[in-house]
Amino acid sequence: MRIYLIILVSFMMAQDSTSISPEAVEAIQDYENLIEKFPEMKGLNFNLANIHSKTGDMESAMRQYEQALSSQDEELRAHALYNMGNLQFENGNVEESSKLFREALKLSSEDEDILHNYALSQKVLKEQQEQEKQQDQNKEDQENKEDQEKQEQQQDSEQNQDDKNQEEQESSEQKDSESQKQEEGESEETEEDKEKESETSENEDEKQDESQKADEQKDEEKDRKQGEPQPNELTEEQKRNIQEAEAILNALKADKDNLKKKKYKAKGRVKLEKDW
Repeated sequence: MRIYLIILVSFMMAQDSTSISPEAVEAIQDYENLIEKFPEMKGLNFNLANIHSKTGDMESAMRQYEQALSSQDEELRAHALYNMGNLQFENGNVEESSKLFREALKLSSEDEDILHNYALSQKVLKEQQEQEKQQDQNKEDQENKEDQEKQEQQQDSEQNQDDKNQEEQESSEQKDSESQKQEEGESEETEEDKEKESETSENEDEKQDESQKADEQKDEEKDRKQGEPQPNELTEEQKRNIQEAEAILNALKADKDNLKKKKYKAKGRVKLEKDW
């Protein structure tokens, strides 16, 4: 048994975590053969678990440590739990490693390495929990912020849509008003045109009536003149006599206008008798 323990120690000192040497493969095979022959010797399982742990085979290591926990040796069980806690811690399972360290302390409360790793796991676990809590709070705050932004965006979108609908309604009402005004203007123009046409027609009718009356008057005058007896034409001598008579009358008239009128004052009243 001592030979195999020496082989294990030598192997662990020479082995790294990135490769498996032929010596390691041979040691693993030898331990498996020994465990098959001496299953009650749980120290063999513990040593084989250490080799698997050193080579990076965590699953095989945990399986062999669990076999070692059935040993009657409390110190061996405490060391198996301790090593299992280290594997869990290295793989990020801090909460599980802390449980394993606590179980190891129940078997070996004075072991300083177990106490140290347990305290460290508790500290890391607390920080991890606080970090997760902060992350959850940040996530919740972010979700609330996103929800608020979505609500604001939705409100803005609804407000923009309302404004757009209002603008469209106002534009439509304006267009309707302009169209109505245009129709009223056209209607007024139509009425004015009708009135102007009516006045023009009436004026034309009046002019036509006046023209017709004038023509009728001309025709009546013409007919009247045609119906009157035509005077006899004057001879040249008669015309000269008339001209001379008019000249004499004009001369007399001119003399009469140039004379001053004399005023006569009656001395007594003369009563005239009527002879009719």
